[in-house]
Amino acid sequence: MPAPAAPAASAWSASLAREWARLRADRWDLAMLGWIPLALYFLTWWIFSAGIARDLPLAVRDLDQSAQSRSLVRMLDQSPGLRPLPVASDAEALAALRAGEVFGIVSIPARMGERLLRGEALGLQWAYNAQYPSHTGAMTRDVRAVVATMSAGAELQGRARRGAGPVQAAQQVEPVATRAVALFNENGSMVPALALPAVWSLLHICATLAALTAIGRELRAASVPDWLATAQGRPSVALLSKLAIPAVVFLLHAVLVVAGFGALLGWPVLGSIPAMTLGTVLFVAACLALGTCIVAFSGSLRSALSACAFVTAPAFAFSGQGFPTLAMPAAARLWAEALPLTHFLGLVNNTWLAGAPLRFSAGALAALAGFSAVLGAAGYLRLAARMRQPDSWGKT
Repeated sequence: MPAPAAPAASAWSASLAREWARLRADRWDLAMLGWIPLALYFLTWWIFSAGIARDLPLAVRDLDQSAQSRSLVRMLDQSPGLRPLPVASDAEALAALRAGEVFGIVSIPARMGERLLRGEALGLQWAYNAQYPSHTGAMTRDVRAVVATMSAGAELQGRARRGAGPVQAAQQVEPVATRAVALFNENGSMVPALALPAVWSLLHICATLAALTAIGRELRAASVPDWLATAQGRPSVALLSKLAIPAVVFLLHAVLVVAGFGALLGWPVLGSIPAMTLGTVLFVAACLALGTCIVAFSGSLRSALSACAFVTAPAFAFSGQGFPTLAMPAAARLWAEALPLTHFLGLVNNTWLAGAPLRFSAGALAALAGFSAVLGAAGYLRLAARMRQPDSWGKT
């Protein structure tokens, strides 16, 4: 019984040595496993490294020029997310908005100070460019907070002049108060909200591409006989040894991502570490299985690269990070659920950032395991059949 172990070990070692020699001979394939993905991860983090958007410009049209209006402008300037720029006319403000120099316009009405002193209600116009929802959403929140603070202060002063005590006046101004509590990303940082998911999306693209190109080059070069001969005619050994190096490399990438965001940037895994570990392994396996399946069914490296771009490049847009999955049309939701990245980012959000225990990760883990098994089996069976079809080799 122990006799077959030596040939099997020999097939594995020979296949791994052949794949390593191939990678060393092609510096760009080696770069796609090394410095290119790492540089992309770093660049993505650097783009969002500020965490919170600050000093976003808005035009201020002050038609009052009173102490109260100047106080309002100072309060806008003191808000970390805003940078007010005075303008002399509505036309100048609109021109700046259209040129992208500002993202919104605050119009302070004439005689605002007098009307506040008389206790009259007045409207402060805030017009913003809704083409930039991420910019103007934060700016709208800050403008409303500043105006609400000033309005409450003016109302308190008015009630105090009418004889109300400080506590009574405060209760009359806001009889029902909202207590907003931010959970899991208290300061609204873009690092866990966008940078971390984008890095995982890049890993998804690179891992899928690595599996696809490794197999596709064998088919394009019609070197399948040599590939199989090195594996002693075993398609399973040939395929698994082909994917072994990318699997180890991208698991190391995943460790670097977890260490970088968790230890260095201060976003540790709050939930089940076993769930996050298993999910990461299954995610890398699903990416490699996806690449294998694409190239096995296409039979052409060029067609496989196009299909890979079609599937992986927009996957982040369907993952629910930028737009809620529940608000998507049914067809878009179906496509989102058919992508491994969607389920893995759900695991990241729930387990890593929200601290969910293991039982809440079962659905995502089952989905990732299903992707790995189904795509892997389909890709292997189709590739094994293609290995027996010499007429399908040599296609670009």
